[in-house]
Amino acid sequence: MASPMALRPHKQQTDDQLMVRCGRGHTAALEELMHRYQGAGQRYAYRIFRNHHTAEDVTQELFVKLFRSAARYQPRGHFKTYFYRVLANLCFDVLRKRKRRKAIDAVQLDPLASEGTELEPLSDAHDLDASMKAREAKDAVHEALSALPIQVRKALGLREFEGLRYREIAEVMDISLNEVKVLLHRGRKLLARSLARTSVGREWSQELGGGSA
Repeated sequence: MASPMALRPHKQQTDDQLMVRCGRGHTAALEELMHRYQGAGQRYAYRIFRNHHTAEDVTQELFVKLFRSAARYQPRGHFKTYFYRVLANLCFDVLRKRKRRKAIDAVQLDPLASEGTELEPLSDAHDLDASMKAREAKDAVHEALSALPIQVRKALGLREFEGLRYREIAEVMDISLNEVKVLLHRGRKLLARSLARTSVGREWSQELGGGSA
């Protein structure tokens, strides 16, 4: 007969508990964190680099960083913001290095646009026109985002695409709540102004909203 302990349902560990276990060298805990957050990491990295392979590589490097730094992690229930802080810093560090290489090599090539791939395969033939318009809109948004200052772009991406609250963004970026609001206000104005110059971007820019803080 099974013991009472064996009959108890297994309680899912929190992200913080998993990070503590990672700090003790448990790779199974890292695998569980990857199961929970790998998709989010790859989506965020794809929006920065527009390349699936780069997004996968950066996300893999992200989890290596998380595992190596886990022993120093403070379990305070804020893993989500910690995750996005490490991810955002990693992505923009890679982006800065690429831009520096571009300047050194004097290659007249946009490191973002040069790696562009389709986010989704084209749908059926009868839906081709809608798919083309959707892709044009995504391209317009990406081009407009890539021209924004890094801090503005980071804040806007965390808010509009990742759905983080203002206070979470402040924690991720290690800035004040007021600075977050200023960056988002500036970013939305710059993005809307840029998109207004394109036919496919006008509808998207009209739908871009602030949401709750």
